[in-house]
Amino acid sequence: MGLLNNIAQGVRSLFQRDRIEREMDDELREFVEASTADKLRRGMSAEQAGRAARVEMGSSNAVKHRIYSATWESKMEIFWRDLKHCVRGLLHSPGFTLIAVLSLGLGIGANTAIFTLIRQVLLQQLPVRDPQQLVTFGESTGGGVLGGIDLGTADLFTYDFARQLEANPGPFQGVATYSSFSPQVSVRLPNTAGALQISASLVSGNFFSVLGAEPLLGRTIVRFDADAPDRSPVAVISYHLWQQSFSSDPAVLGKPVSINGTPFTVIGVMPPAFHGIQQELEPAEIWVPVTMTREILLQPGFLEPRSFYFLHMVARRSPQSQLATDQGWLDRQIRDYVRAGEGQTIAPARQQEIERITALLVSGAHGVSQLRSRYGDSLTILMAIVGVVLLIACANLANFLLARTIARQRETATRLALGSSRGRIIWQSMLEALLLSLSGGLLGLGLAFAATRALIAFVARGAAYVPLNASPDSTILLFTLGVSIFAGLLFGLAPALHLARASAMPAMNAGTRTAASSGGRTSRWWPKALVTAQIMFCLLLLVAAGLFLRTLGNLQNQDFGFERTHLLIADLAESLAGYKPEQAPALNQRVLERLSAIPGVRSAALAALPPISFGAWSSSVHFSGYTPGPKEDMGSELNRVSGQYFETTGISIIAGRPISPTDNATSMKVAVVNETIARKFFPNGDAVGHTVKIDIDTVEGPWQIVGVARDTKSGNPRQEPHRMVYLPIAQILDKNGAGNQDSFAHTILLRTEGDPASTINELRSAIAGIDPNLPILQVHTMHDHMEAFMSQETLVSRLTAIFALLAVLLASIGLYGVMSFNVARRSNEIGIRIALGASGAGVQWMVLRESLVLLAAGLALGIPIALGAARLIRAQLYQMSPFDPMIFIAATAGIAAVTVLSAWLPARRAAAVDPMASLRCE
Repeated sequence: MGLLNNIAQGVRSLFQRDRIEREMDDELREFVEASTADKLRRGMSAEQAGRAARVEMGSSNAVKHRIYSATWESKMEIFWRDLKHCVRGLLHSPGFTLIAVLSLGLGIGANTAIFTLIRQVLLQQLPVRDPQQLVTFGESTGGGVLGGIDLGTADLFTYDFARQLEANPGPFQGVATYSSFSPQVSVRLPNTAGALQISASLVSGNFFSVLGAEPLLGRTIVRFDADAPDRSPVAVISYHLWQQSFSSDPAVLGKPVSINGTPFTVIGVMPPAFHGIQQELEPAEIWVPVTMTREILLQPGFLEPRSFYFLHMVARRSPQSQLATDQGWLDRQIRDYVRAGEGQTIAPARQQEIERITALLVSGAHGVSQLRSRYGDSLTILMAIVGVVLLIACANLANFLLARTIARQRETATRLALGSSRGRIIWQSMLEALLLSLSGGLLGLGLAFAATRALIAFVARGAAYVPLNASPDSTILLFTLGVSIFAGLLFGLAPALHLARASAMPAMNAGTRTAASSGGRTSRWWPKALVTAQIMFCLLLLVAAGLFLRTLGNLQNQDFGFERTHLLIADLAESLAGYKPEQAPALNQRVLERLSAIPGVRSAALAALPPISFGAWSSSVHFSGYTPGPKEDMGSELNRVSGQYFETTGISIIAGRPISPTDNATSMKVAVVNETIARKFFPNGDAVGHTVKIDIDTVEGPWQIVGVARDTKSGNPRQEPHRMVYLPIAQILDKNGAGNQDSFAHTILLRTEGDPASTINELRSAIAGIDPNLPILQVHTMHDHMEAFMSQETLVSRLTAIFALLAVLLASIGLYGVMSFNVARRSNEIGIRIALGASGAGVQWMVLRESLVLLAAGLALGIPIALGAARLIRAQLYQMSPFDPMIFIAATAGIAAVTVLSAWLPARRAAAVDPMASLRCE
């Protein structure tokens, strides 16, 4: 209670100071009266008693000051007075204040924007119970469907193995599974005509319980929902889908939805922050039991024992178990499963190979994210770069504040001489710096919000929904506050140290001009050190920008093996419109005929995948006349294509012929291989005429090789071309001559006469003319498609270049300010030199020489640091040395030119000093 009364009294005294003064005067008057009365009773006269009482009390103002100084509100009043003093000082120099706040806003805003993305992509944990207990079986960043591999390869598992571990989790609290990819499904809501194309995830019955995720509404999928195939068509939807498509209707539970034509019932809604364990740009919006795989993937056989490898696995560890124990148990389960499928007799070599099979336990606290694996290194590099930019901004402001401190040293000396404490003056200097930094932090928050939105839009590349948020939360606000305070303390350090060593006597004894030009060794050393640091950091950023820009150019300008201009790509989803595999050949023919008739289209083709793609269709292959060695890798990527594919994509045929429209169901089965296959398996150049067989039932073959195509970059642009086998889509049929699941072509390719983007509307109209329900998921030009493969390099190189230019601008402003201030301080010296016969050129060289010395010092420190930093980012570069001399020369020349230009203007002003005016001031 006493504490509350103390606080209340203090607040009252802050806002009712006059009333408190009157109350203290009354108390002191009562004290004097009581003391006088006491002395009168002791025999003193009235005059003597009054005088003695006043002497005993002392000065009333001094007493009131001592009483008030003992309270906390006095400290607050002093702080408020100092704050107003600093604000007045900053408002008195609006130009300086504007530049300072803007510089800090840019530096702090850049740090906040990058940290916002880092927190969401790299640091944020799953919104579930005890996420640190979750582990995944392998990295689980890839996804797809594989067959004929060992368990755990590519971190993929079969349904029967998943069920086995789900029933017997061993040392784990629970083991759950989910589909390694999020297939696009067609969702129709009640009383709506159109269908939504959204991502779905297949999960085991204990998926949500193992994760520890609770629903917002209803319930989650449980074991009962996933205990038998095709038995329980239930679905849990995301908060975003519930909000956007169901208008946040709380009565959504129990409502039917149609997924790929099958009725499902909504049983639950997840919270806003939950997106599953896969943290991707376009997360799953609906979760269904894994036993409904046939209805979701529209293909049977996924749940058969030892069939397809398409599941990832996640487990919750027990707090008491050891990681080595858990790892050993998992490895035993995988190896026992593989052995059980090998038959009665296992060769010793195979036995040793099985003993090496493992699936490493990886922390799942942050979920599984290709976004993290793609952009993690880039964001880390950018965080370091924006940190350097902030250091340059701080060095700039430290110089400006130091110059202000030196210019005001006569005022400081006067205050010291009049009794002001040195600590109070230093505190006011630091408060001024903190006021600037906090103002810059507020501006930085606004800039960071806009920058983060732009970065998210760049990363999303047109995605309909991205679970990244640009709005700052409490963590981001605390980060910005911390950075602002750190920056303020950092650039306020130099002026504070100067004030700590300042003496009143020299400044008071000297004349005005002499005082302004004094300051001792400290005032001369600090600006030079800070300018040197700025030059060093600018060189580092310029070298980094040059390396990343050259890498981006090398990636963009390399030969991909196909023609990238005038090419339009569209993703087709035939199965989502209800088409059956046996209808695929006829549909493909109708699509080709309609597309070829579009005005401005030179050629049209269909394919499973475009020439370069994030996904791949692959299998082991076998060539006639070639005997593979023990455990030799016989894998190859596949692509099913229509006639005119090679003409449409611009892929050259270097031997034989391409696949043509005449390669149909009634002709001989043919194939085209790429140069990599021809060199590896047919070194004599006789690939044409041999046959190839594929370890996939639907396209087994044999296929006769009729041509060799030029190598193309089919995946990561940094990697060498992969093996590739092209098959005619018209010849992919089942044993009865009807289409099978691999008869669908999911990609449309159009070679146009003009701008391919202008053909998009005609393409959509042509497909709608065939079937209005046939969905086109995405349409983009090859140029836009290629940008997605180099988004990481584009992001890093462009932002690094922007930040490097910003750093150079800040450094040039700082150098110009320092040199201008030095010229102003030394104007009397310069006037004397000119009066004694110094030439203008000599004076200019005197000023330029000082800046060149600082340039040389900055380069001497910066080049070794830049060489070391270039070595660290070697893995991020492509087809170039991290020590490229041209980049280092260009960066050195650039910073040298900026330094000379920034110093030349003050040097020119120095040469124009009037010696008479200068000496008259002295």
